[in-house]
Amino acid sequence: MIPTVVRRLGVLLSVGFLLLACSPADIFADGQVEWIDGVRVVNLWGAPYEMGRQHGELLRDEVRGSVQQALGYCRRYLKIPFIGAWAADWWLGSAWRTLQPFVPQDRLEELRGLADGSGVSLADLYRLHALPERTYACSNFAVWGPATIDGRLIHVRNLDWNFTLGIQRYATVFVMHPIGHAAFVSVGWAGFIGVLTGINEHEVSIGQVGAQTQAASFRGEPFPFVMRRVLEQAHDVDDAATMIRTATRTTGINYVIGDAATRQAIAIETNRVYACVFKDDDPLEHAVSYARPIPSAVFRADTAINPQIRAQQLASNGNPRRPGLEPPSGSAYEIRYLGQAAGIMAFYGQIDAEKAQYIAKTVAPESNIQSVIFSWPDAWIANASSTTRASQTAYHHLQLQQLLADPPVN
Repeated sequence: MIPTVVRRLGVLLSVGFLLLACSPADIFADGQVEWIDGVRVVNLWGAPYEMGRQHGELLRDEVRGSVQQALGYCRRYLKIPFIGAWAADWWLGSAWRTLQPFVPQDRLEELRGLADGSGVSLADLYRLHALPERTYACSNFAVWGPATIDGRLIHVRNLDWNFTLGIQRYATVFVMHPIGHAAFVSVGWAGFIGVLTGINEHEVSIGQVGAQTQAASFRGEPFPFVMRRVLEQAHDVDDAATMIRTATRTTGINYVIGDAATRQAIAIETNRVYACVFKDDDPLEHAVSYARPIPSAVFRADTAINPQIRAQQLASNGNPRRPGLEPPSGSAYEIRYLGQAAGIMAFYGQIDAEKAQYIAKTVAPESNIQSVIFSWPDAWIANASSTTRASQTAYHHLQLQQLLADPPVN
């Protein structure tokens, strides 16, 4: 009989020769679109250019509509006679030109594939991908252990952006199988390759909150691409924290990152200069009067708890020109931050997907275009309609393990 080790070596050599003989596009099936519980799910596989091409070809009309909708809004928003459209293009294009040297080559290749597949110009795709650096707002919380009904980690993310932008009309869940990296789910929209909400096969989830600050610059990696790197490479919250802390950051972002496998989560407050990692019931939160530390829970709106980061904030009525720290005020702090704290405490020990949805609804403003609940192995996703905020619409159920199963081989 042939020894087991020899048989295994033969199999490995055969697979190796097969991989050498095939291009990445040949190894994996082409992209696919399916509808699951009323949600459009797009499966993309392969190398960066190929995933971009698949995206563009599968969703050609949606990509064109998404780009036209978003850029059209910006062009109308700048109501400057005769030059409004030009001014909007310059406004976003100049931001991208500063960002582009820091954009990973894989993302540039994917954008090139997206342009080729959809027929949308690279210039317009660049402008679309500069938009999140210009405007954003949200809320995020994660609870686990004694805070939830069965101990599992539940991560809730509301994306509160610009309702009149209309991007929610092109809502899409992308299931990405990049060669050499972790598979992940990104809840976004057609034409956008960055990540604002997502979870990977290692059960690491991520969401963000824009936090306006004077410590900002476009000379860095766009934060949706940083978030995508986290999902492609992070095995746990420590990996994610390292990536965010060492990134060449651009602006004020508060992240909430969950790890369902180990049942823990962290918050990371950042700006261009500083990054501070918080665990649940963090000692630094106990030292700040406006913070609400809770065991087995992390949550953020735009208000920073770290004094160095708060001192540079414009968010929540911060004033960097005034000495000392201003107590936060406004709806972002009073409704999103304090509202999450109140909801978590009201249902502490009994939080499940239904109660998580209730909390998401209580803190969602009129600008709420997306609401997502990750509770591995399940997810619930709500997208705004033309007239109704996301959290007031139906939540659609997806099974994450099924979505992230290995892709078929040709």
